[in-house]
Amino acid sequence: MGNQEKENWKPRLNQRLKGFLAAIIFIFLLLSSRLFFLQIVNAQEFSKQSAENRIRINPIEARRGDILARGGEVLATSQVVYVITIRTMPNQDLDTVINNLANLLGDPELTPAAIKDLIKKNPYRYEPTEIKRIPANDPAAAALIARLEEHREEVPGVNIIEEPQRYYPNGPLAGHVLGYVGQITQEELDAHKEDNYSPNDKIGKSGIESFLEYSNVNGQEIGLRGKNGAEQVEVDALNRKVRDLVTLPPTPGDTVQLTIDFKLQQTLEKAMDQVIASTKKINPKAGGGAAVVLNVKTGAILALASKPDIDPNDFVNGNYAKKASYYNDPQLRPMFNRAIQGVYAPGSIFKPITAMAALDAGVVKPSDTIYDAGRYWKPGGITCWVPSGHGNVDLNRAMAVSCNTYFQWAGDLAGIGKIDDVGRQFGLGQPTGIIGLQGEARGVLPSPEWKKEINAPIWDRWLKNKEAEIEKKYAGLLASASPEEKDKLLQQKENELKAVRAKYQINYNFDTAWQPYNTYNTSMGQGDNSYTVIQLANYIATLANGGTRWRPYLIEKVIGADGSLKKEYQPQVAGRVTVSQQAMAEVRRAMLEATQSREGTASFLFSDFPPNIKVGAKTGTAQSGPGGELNGTFVAFAPYDDPQIALAVVIEHAKHGGDSAGVVAREVLAQYFNLPDILNKPFNGVSVE
Repeated sequence: MGNQEKENWKPRLNQRLKGFLAAIIFIFLLLSSRLFFLQIVNAQEFSKQSAENRIRINPIEARRGDILARGGEVLATSQVVYVITIRTMPNQDLDTVINNLANLLGDPELTPAAIKDLIKKNPYRYEPTEIKRIPANDPAAAALIARLEEHREEVPGVNIIEEPQRYYPNGPLAGHVLGYVGQITQEELDAHKEDNYSPNDKIGKSGIESFLEYSNVNGQEIGLRGKNGAEQVEVDALNRKVRDLVTLPPTPGDTVQLTIDFKLQQTLEKAMDQVIASTKKINPKAGGGAAVVLNVKTGAILALASKPDIDPNDFVNGNYAKKASYYNDPQLRPMFNRAIQGVYAPGSIFKPITAMAALDAGVVKPSDTIYDAGRYWKPGGITCWVPSGHGNVDLNRAMAVSCNTYFQWAGDLAGIGKIDDVGRQFGLGQPTGIIGLQGEARGVLPSPEWKKEINAPIWDRWLKNKEAEIEKKYAGLLASASPEEKDKLLQQKENELKAVRAKYQINYNFDTAWQPYNTYNTSMGQGDNSYTVIQLANYIATLANGGTRWRPYLIEKVIGADGSLKKEYQPQVAGRVTVSQQAMAEVRRAMLEATQSREGTASFLFSDFPPNIKVGAKTGTAQSGPGGELNGTFVAFAPYDDPQIALAVVIEHAKHGGDSAGVVAREVLAQYFNLPDILNKPFNGVSVE
């Protein structure tokens, strides 16, 4: 038996060996065919994929164009920054990379959790996430970049690129004029889908930065935005650049030169800051104001300011988050451009409009005199700011002392229709069409038509709501009432409806019909009058130049990256008034009395100006809102004999216009006329209006 078993074992072994050999041959053939497929058939495809894994196409952000003042001073430019980004990679331990990156950055605000949050908030997962920016001229920049490069193997997917970042060398100076740039939103991407913006681009958000962001008119591209370039580079497994392959350089944006006078802007803002700080000591609510300075012969804006400030740097250097409570303060509203978006009751600076209306209508002569006993004598007449009155006043003295009674009388004779007509000719209650800024408010020039248009819907809604309340009330009562009770309830319902409708008719008639006191209030610049500061400045400029209303503009010219002149902005006439030259001349003469007469409300401001630089001006104090808060207002033009410059200033919560807004005007005019001995010189005098 033993020999037989041995003989049977050999064939079985041979069969097994043959089976193993067949399996090995099969596997070998399978591997060989796969290898042939990979190396021969798909060689080109895999070679392409390999190249794509090591070759990157990186965008090169174009430098935005500079913004210059009219003298060439740089208001906005760009500086080189290092941008540290992170992107997800195959086989990357993201948590470890984030922890390592946080340690290397050494920034207490960029913890691992904070970095993860940035990555999570990135809406474009295929794009790298920006983690930190640091200006190249920052003393800490070189050491940080060297540290990251030294530990590159610990942070795969982290990249460092150089790109231009917007920089405003004068901080908040002209902040509301310049505006700011920020990350483009999806809504903005959709709006600019024809303009080749990408999700990581920056875009102008307000001011000149937005107004001249980019446009393509008939094939001519104009704007601060440049054309991005690109570079094709080879990288290693750690995403480090090995070599440059192809580079398409970017094209910088256009340079924009403004009409702003740099020194005048500095003087304006410094004076406003000082006056607002002084006002705040008296009234803690103070903090806001606005001013506009115009060339009366062209409409060019020489200076424009809104307070509180915005510093455009905060929106690009990461400081916005630290100042978010300031920028979002509902009382301060720093983002609100008060010069073009705020509307203010003008107060007495409206009185020249009333004077021109009365003179042009022929119902008043400059020499006509009335006696002011402290109140306009007709029913509904309003008291003068001097309780005992000013006594005998004609046009010149009334303007000098700002007599309320005189201008109510003049406005009453002229009529609201004439006042409204003259105000509209001078651009009040309508956007000026300013070139360079967006979002201009309209304001209100009151008229009988306006009053009805505003108040009629209010009382119509009131009646509708009251009738609905009564219907609802009696629907429930009638549903459960007996037949006898129903008759009584229906009669009660009808009586209530009649009472409500009668009350509606009385209030509707009163609130929609123009009343005499509406004319009196309007004549003094109170009541429903509300205008933007740029409207007020432009109305004074129009009066000063003899009746030509210019369209205010901020931009002088646009210069291409190659130095070519792409566009030059010319003065544009917005309208010419039909008020007689004699009427305007008489009103300018009366405004001169406000600064030259010893009892003029602005006499203390310009008494030390040279004789050849006389100023026509008007002070104002305007009630703001139902709480009785006051704003100081002031308008002026100079020189009186040949006007060159006009301005309007509003200081919120100031008791008087003369010693608040007027002080700002004094400083601006001293700077404009190069009067260094007067600039910042203390002076005596306290305003009464």
